Amino acid sequence: MDNSFTYVSYPETGFFSHLVNDYLTNNPNIQPFYAYTPDEAGLTKAIDERKNFPINRKVLVDALYRQYQNLEISSKTSANIDLLGLDNTYTICTAHQPNLLTGYLYFIYKILHAIRLAEELNEKYADKNFVPVYYMGSEDNDIE
Repeated sequence: MDNSFTYVSYPETGFFSHLVNDYLTNNPNIQPFYAYTPDEAGLTKAIDERKNFPINRKVLVDALYRQYQNLEISSKTSANIDLLGLDNTYTICTAHQPNLLTGYLYFIYKILHAIRLAEELNEKYADKNFVPVYYMGSEDNDIE
């Protein structure tokens, strides 16, 4: 089966703000506001610098298993949670704040993109693990 596709850049879609487009195109005017570029060099830098911020991974893994204790958990989900306990595991996070006019396709696209990116990085960096994480931003987490 022959596949073809057309690439449309983010700015060309007309759906993203100037700030997002400036970030994705490495506009020098906003570079002082972020540490990592949205490309392979930025990703490599982020991975290298992550070791400077150790965390208690056992607390994270235990908390996730407690959250899943009353649910049927797939073997893939369980394996990914276990991977989070290893120092060479990184997360590919995406979130979504439900709102009007973005529709379901955007929501699904974000999740699938995180999964696919984690798969690609797992192939590229064989000595590391990448786990996709989705966070539903529907709660008001600004309240104590």
